[in-house]
Amino acid sequence: MIEENGRRRVLVVDDTHAHRYLMATWLRAAGYAVAEAATGSEALQRASAEFDTVVLDVNLPDVSGAEVCRELKNRPETSPVPVLHVSATSIDAAARTAGLQHGADAYLPEPLDRDEFLATVGALCRSYDEKRGAHRTAQRLDDLGTALVPLHSARSAEEAVDLAARGASSVLGRAAIAMVVVDADHVLRTVCPAPGAPLVRGAGETPVPPPGGVSSALLPRDRVPAPWRELLTQAGVRPSSWWTTWMRDARGRLVGGLGVQLADSETGPTDDDRETVRRFTQATAVALANLRLLAEEHRITRALQDALLPSDLTVRPGFDVSACYEASDDLLDVGGDFYDAFDLPDGRVAVVIGDVQGHSLHAATVMGELRLTLRAYLREGHGAERALELLNEVLRTDHTETATVCVCLADPVTGEVELTDAGHLPAMLVRSDGTARPVKSTSRLLGLPSPESRPPYRTTLAVGDLLVLATDGLVERRDGSLRDGLARLRTAAAQIPGTCPDDACQHLLDAFDDGAREDDVAVVIVRRTSGAAQ
Repeated sequence: MIEENGRRRVLVVDDTHAHRYLMATWLRAAGYAVAEAATGSEALQRASAEFDTVVLDVNLPDVSGAEVCRELKNRPETSPVPVLHVSATSIDAAARTAGLQHGADAYLPEPLDRDEFLATVGALCRSYDEKRGAHRTAQRLDDLGTALVPLHSARSAEEAVDLAARGASSVLGRAAIAMVVVDADHVLRTVCPAPGAPLVRGAGETPVPPPGGVSSALLPRDRVPAPWRELLTQAGVRPSSWWTTWMRDARGRLVGGLGVQLADSETGPTDDDRETVRRFTQATAVALANLRLLAEEHRITRALQDALLPSDLTVRPGFDVSACYEASDDLLDVGGDFYDAFDLPDGRVAVVIGDVQGHSLHAATVMGELRLTLRAYLREGHGAERALELLNEVLRTDHTETATVCVCLADPVTGEVELTDAGHLPAMLVRSDGTARPVKSTSRLLGLPSPESRPPYRTTLAVGDLLVLATDGLVERRDGSLRDGLARLRTAAAQIPGTCPDDACQHLLDAFDDGAREDDVAVVIVRRTSGAAQ
């Protein structure tokens, strides 16, 4: 390792004072920083990775030079440090061969030739420099890969700016500040004061523009922008110069920037540091572009889904129907959850809930197709079982997705209800006295060969009774079973009798708002209001 004054360090180990003095004098005159040891034990105590070479006498009074060399090569911190054996007695070919086989990097017999000795030490130091350089490069590439992988998969602008600042600081070993322009009047900034240190976050309305439109620039300490100075002071970062690179999208719009702190003695970053900053800004720009694409697709998909879902769930007197839908994440594609409620020609009311496999624009379009097709089959007069069979044929013929569906046919006059299921989550029957239990007749989901039959589950709703239909995203959790989720739903549903369907829907969503939900959710509540006139 190079000392702060730029000199290489050499440890000279020899029990003969005159020999040790001569070698140390040559080395010091050649510009090396020299440490001395007279015994093997002292050498093992003093040796460290800070030395560029160890000059080691073979014949020491306490521990042989061969044993000292073997121990140095066995230690992880000193194993790469070159060892030069010297000896006035063990000078034949066999001795030199044994020394090299025991781990020495070079072997010189005494009396030493000054020029040969210095050339050998110099060659060993250069070799060690190359090893350390290769190790640093490999370590930086490894650290860079570790830092860039999560950045490429950032799910929000807040996460991207944090990962950029933390990753750059970790890889470069410097304070770093990252900036992301979310929109015209919303800018996020994050400072990482040191590798592994807590982040300091800020926000503003105006981004810091590049001076003169350049892509990279050195900002002297007296030219650091005011929004940065405030945040850096808050983070405890001392005043200094900053090397800053700005990011633009394909249209040339400013989308962010990354700054790294420079030491007082530095006039700019090294080529390796510049390349690292470039890689981080490139990865951040890609992550931001992906986020914008995701947000735009999400907006389009949500608009399509809203257009494909019914805007009005009003049905014949005798039942009130309410529904709600929540996406799992603002930046995730919405999925195929759907619901519907409409009157049938025979005087009954149909209430439907379903879930198409997947989270994408395509899943939303398949959802819309299935909802409207099922509505058409039911209104044509097909029973629920036959309608689901026909719907399954459509799905298997035209698409590769699977879907779960539950069809509820309810009579407003008698309160009689038929539930026909295709692999969907059990409905929850909630009586007006607060008792709740799951009800369903198990049947195969759509997208697979139809079963021989889908027998309905029949029950009767009294005035004030509720029927809760939901998609599995409400109850399923990565760390829990479906049984546990249904038990939670049963407990939550027992608290909703007497509330209007809209409030009941929100109560159930709130009951499962635990931060662990990973899927979209649709909830439909059917309440028997009165016996409708015949």
